[in-house]
Amino acid sequence: MGMKNKFGLLILGCAIAGSSLFWYTHKEPYSTEVVVNSVWDKFEVQSTQIGGTDPVIWIDVYNKNDIVEVEKYVKENLSKDDLEQYEVNVFSNKGKTY
Repeated sequence: MGMKNKFGLLILGCAIAGSSLFWYTHKEPYSTEVVVNSVWDKFEVQSTQIGGTDPVIWIDVYNKNDIVEVEKYVKENLSKDDLEQYEVNVFSNKGKTY
C-alpha cells in the first residue's frame, strides 16, 4: 500500500470518527421533561405537569378522543424506569380553566 493510500485511509477514518462524534453529541438527551414537553408539539393539550410530591404525570388534553393516543405516545417514549416511578394520568377538562 502506497503512502497516498495510507494517508487517504487516515483522512477517511478521521472524517467518519468526526461525523459520528458530531451526531452523538447533538442527539437530544433523554429526560422525563423532554418526553412530556414533546406532547405539546404532537397533540392539542391544555396543560402538562410532572408531580413533585406525587409520582404522577398529568396531561390535560382538549379533546377526550385523544386520551388513548396521548397515553400510548407517552408510555412508548418514557423509559422503563420512569414508567415504574410515575403513574401516567391523561384526562380532558374540555378546555375549562380553573
